Amino acid sequence: MYLAISGAIDWSSLRGLAAAWPITLAALILLLAQIGVSAWRLSVLMKPRGLELSLPSSMRLTLIGVFFNACLPGATSGDVVKIYYASEGTRGRRTELMTIILLDRASGMFAMLIWPLIAAPFFPSLIASSKILQGLLWSSAAVALVMFVCLIIGFSNRLRNSTILNLAFQKLPLGRYAEKIFDTIHIYRHNKGTLLASGVISLLNHTMTVGVMLLISQATHPNEFDWAMSLLVPLGLLANTLPLTPGGLGLGEAAFNKLFTMAGLTGGAEILIGWRLLTSLWGLIGLMFYLQGRKRFVHETLLPLEANDINNSIDQERAHVEVQSLA
Repeated sequence: MYLAISGAIDWSSLRGLAAAWPITLAALILLLAQIGVSAWRLSVLMKPRGLELSLPSSMRLTLIGVFFNACLPGATSGDVVKIYYASEGTRGRRTELMTIILLDRASGMFAMLIWPLIAAPFFPSLIASSKILQGLLWSSAAVALVMFVCLIIGFSNRLRNSTILNLAFQKLPLGRYAEKIFDTIHIYRHNKGTLLASGVISLLNHTMTVGVMLLISQATHPNEFDWAMSLLVPLGLLANTLPLTPGGLGLGEAAFNKLFTMAGLTGGAEILIGWRLLTSLWGLIGLMFYLQGRKRFVHETLLPLEANDINNSIDQERAHVEVQSLA
């Protein structure tokens, strides 16, 4: 509200979306392709666990999530609805499905943290001139490192078979669900290629998002285009994920304005608003899918031999630990 009435947003610049409609159309098409890449990532993560999510079904789920991301607090709220819809007809594996969808989100977040670090070497003077940008980049690196370390720890057989962890699963409230969540992540240690593919897809996803933002900038502020925006956009989107307002509305705009100002640019808030408008158009299709009611999107297939071997190995490891403890 403050941004709307303070004059911090140049509403007239948004007319450029209509005036430069070929650019806006290109941004809209690229945005749809980016949503398709997000849907592809989720399908890739499902497959190793013997869960089949076709690309069209994943696209429908993702578009439903896009709609609810714009309506509910935070940019991750749509995942709750995706979990609800994806779990239809998969009784007994709902916790596993939830974990995979959250892992999909974590993959996207990890790539969002990494993207500015990859772009940073191309803008040394800008980074050197701003202590805030330096701090944000160090923070992104630190959070990404913590996420990576947590994943490595989750792969540890020693931790999985530790007496303390198993006792915690047995005694703590909801421990059974925590065990299923941990095991779902733990089993991916045999599917590192899938996780790597997910990370590469996520980087492609964010590259396309940056491309959409640059196109919107060209439409709304054609005389102020700067490649430095490709470094600033992912940092601004991180603020937009804070679960305080619907879709991060207001917080994201304030962050974009601040970041763009530090780089000597204007129009950060307008670019994010333009992105929201285009995203909302595709979100309306997600609303149509939502109004059709719940359908079975995910189908269980016979687990691959590799997955069966993994499950058997976990049982063998636990039995070995139990024998050792009895001895």
